[in-house]
Amino acid sequence: MKPEDVPKKQLPKIVNRRVLLNEFSPNESSLNIAISDLLETRDLLISIKQELKEPTSSFNVAIDTNTTDVAVALAIRKFFEISLEEQFRKSSARQFYLYVRQQIEAKGVFIQCFTDVDLETARGLAIFDDVIPIIGINEKDRPPAKTFSIIHELVHLLKRQSSLCNEFVSAFSKNAEEIFCNAVAGELLVPRDALFAKLHSRNLSSNFAISDIQNLANDFSVSKEVISRRLLDNGVINEVEYTAYNDEFRKLIETEKEEQRIARSEGRAPTIPKYPDREAIDRTSSSLCRSLFKGYTEDVFSKQDVSRYLGISQKYADKFLGEVSKWYVR
Repeated sequence: MKPEDVPKKQLPKIVNRRVLLNEFSPNESSLNIAISDLLETRDLLISIKQELKEPTSSFNVAIDTNTTDVAVALAIRKFFEISLEEQFRKSSARQFYLYVRQQIEAKGVFIQCFTDVDLETARGLAIFDDVIPIIGINEKDRPPAKTFSIIHELVHLLKRQSSLCNEFVSAFSKNAEEIFCNAVAGELLVPRDALFAKLHSRNLSSNFAISDIQNLANDFSVSKEVISRRLLDNGVINEVEYTAYNDEFRKLIETEKEEQRIARSEGRAPTIPKYPDREAIDRTSSSLCRSLFKGYTEDVFSKQDVSRYLGISQKYADKFLGEVSKWYVR
């Protein structure tokens, strides 16, 4: 049950597709540890499946990626059964993130958050394997960014690639593969036809306020940055407007951070409640969550085993198990 019991593996060859600014020096040591942890956790899942006599199938997904981003996005939606109607029904970006993760893992992909790595160092990575390939996403990212990372990295897996990425959505990347993966993720999460339908229903055509973009982001459970990019890609706004919107988004984030800093210095910082059970679900592979739940219900693992692996106290293990149990009745 303990991750340290799983033998360490040599790190696989991963193509570095990151865009690193000159003034930033990434912590490659922490990244290597994160990759090693992902490999070990995937092996842990396989060993648990074997103990529970669950099948471990090969990754046999045949989607032609030598075509347009629109065609690939549509094929992914169809194969992984990612419903646009279900997307619109989700109450939050977090719920949509969990939904997308479950749908893709159901087809034999292992998706797990990695920790203790700066977002500038890595936001997502793909490690291809014929059996349960890996998508790693940075735990520090927000749910809508995690969802985008999952789709972006999935395209790399469909191309049988192992890749390391850190710059999504924006126009900074000059790498053709990264541009294509971003385009597929954008089209899948905000399909052109659905975007124009929403613009029509909201009577929007130009001169978007930030609140308009936020409302569209809420509709699709994505970030404002993804919406602005989709508006640019579909000719609704031009590059000058796109840059202006993104500058405004950054200013809003910086203002919020500064207000929080001042509040902390003055002792006015709000106490943010912690939900260890929810955090454990958000960072842990859906497949692994299910296997841990099944092992517990079949008396293969104790509640102590489950809580020890997840790094949460036993009092939160009940909430974790309760939440996962709901996945079986949906």
